[in-house]
Amino acid sequence: MNQLLKVAITDFKLVFRDPSLRIFLVLPALILVVILIALPALVEAYPVVEEYVPIVLMGGMTQAPTMFGFIYCVVFIDEKDTQVAKMYGVVPVSKKGFVVYRLLFPFVFASLVTWLMLVVQPFYELPMASIALLSFITGLVTPIMALSVAVFSKNKMEGMTWYKIINLLVTLPLAAFFIPKFGEAFGIIPTYWMFKGLNDLIASSSILVPALVAFAFSIVIIAVLVRRHAIVHFRD
Repeated sequence: MNQLLKVAITDFKLVFRDPSLRIFLVLPALILVVILIALPALVEAYPVVEEYVPIVLMGGMTQAPTMFGFIYCVVFIDEKDTQVAKMYGVVPVSKKGFVVYRLLFPFVFASLVTWLMLVVQPFYELPMASIALLSFITGLVTPIMALSVAVFSKNKMEGMTWYKIINLLVTLPLAAFFIPKFGEAFGIIPTYWMFKGLNDLIASSSILVPALVAFAFSIVIIAVLVRRHAIVHFRD
């Protein structure tokens, strides 16, 4: 356990040392500024924008998870480039458990930022328990993003390409709320159910079904990615 904690601390030190990663740590504050100041001002100036507030909040709730996902996919790719991954591969612990443990910290931070955004947003009074559940599930985007990019990428150049592709897939279900007739076609993407959960929450409907679908869908994807990552990351 002590070895795993040391690795987690090392991960954060790497983030703070790298200026290109450190800048991403200010994005949560920027998200809150947009939700608390910019969006209300825009709604006041242009009332027609108010009907799109739920979609803006949906987009905002995935920003922290994708941000932390990007940070950690870069960390993983850098480990492969520098051969550090092979050194971690000889640590006498379960490779899958090792990967999961490392991703617990960014998952928790991403979930907390999402929770905070939904709590302080000034447009709707939402139940705290439902906000916590939705934030927890949305935080699962972090390990999905980090692992998928790291698994598919052999270097940082490929990593940037895969990050853009996967980030597009994460946000693509927002289109479902512009074309509701074809909305369920986006159900093959986990974030659709997360967005639907927030949409139902705003409409004072139960979020149990979309929350369960999003959770189950995300857990299956993470399990597959963790297994694949444990195979290729410590070997390459």
